[in-house]
Amino acid sequence: MFPDISGSTQAFLASLDATQLQMQQAQTQVSSGLRVQQASDDPTEIAEILQLQGDISQNQQIQSNLNGVSSELGTADSALQTAVQAVESATSLGTQGATATSTADQRTILAQQVTGILQTLVGIANTSVGGRYIFSGDQDTQPAYQVDATQPEGVKQLVSAPATLVIVDASGTSISVSKTAQEIFDAQDANGKPTAGNVFAAVNSLATALQNDDQAGISQAVISLQSADQYLNDQLAFYGQAETSISTATSVAQQFQTQETSNLSQLRDADVAKVAVQLNQDQVQNQAALSAESTLLQQRDLFSYIG
Repeated sequence: MFPDISGSTQAFLASLDATQLQMQQAQTQVSSGLRVQQASDDPTEIAEILQLQGDISQNQQIQSNLNGVSSELGTADSALQTAVQAVESATSLGTQGATATSTADQRTILAQQVTGILQTLVGIANTSVGGRYIFSGDQDTQPAYQVDATQPEGVKQLVSAPATLVIVDASGTSISVSKTAQEIFDAQDANGKPTAGNVFAAVNSLATALQNDDQAGISQAVISLQSADQYLNDQLAFYGQAETSISTATSVAQQFQTQETSNLSQLRDADVAKVAVQLNQDQVQNQAALSAESTLLQQRDLFSYIG
């Protein structure tokens, strides 16, 4: 490097270069706040740093998924609470119509109100969030049902896709977070026939019995509505449990995130205060060394001239 000066001088200048490199690294750490920015900064830690960064990124995606489905579950829960109230209103109307003192005209008026409730329930079955029909299962770009008086249940099913959406929490556990409108409002047996608890069938049967002034049919429809009310509350309980599971999973994911971020900081981040002190000391030493180097170079030029 310096062939015409002594070995001790070369060692001094090499040490000066090392000090300046150390200063550059310290300045980078102070400005970025990071001790390790690339593999060469600390090869022994880089694998664990990369693993933690990957874990944090995955955890952030999990939290984003949990937050998104939490909003959807809240909407579903609210929608089904409204549906329960609607069925209970229909039951109350049926109870009024089942009395022996109700006239045919009164029952016709009640039938119109119950038909309106059926329309409300179909609207709830077609609840959407962000352009997605949340009760349409995997075919969530389309509404699930429409009112159709020609059908035995007063409604027509438009989609029949299952609901397979699950959310994976930070521990890898899958959480079921959705049901279809058919599962909620249109319970059927293996042959596609309405079963006990079928909300649409119960409400429509009441509307038909009221319209036909059929007292016995009205009383039977009220019993069906009571079963539908219990069944619908069971579906509401599913969403309540899902909300609880998502809330717990979110808290756990946040705890993981805090711990992983702390671990990453310990491995990667610089102790800025300590580095700043060392940098100041290096700058003082470097300035002194530069002065010494200047003296050495002047002597070198003098000796070359004399020689």
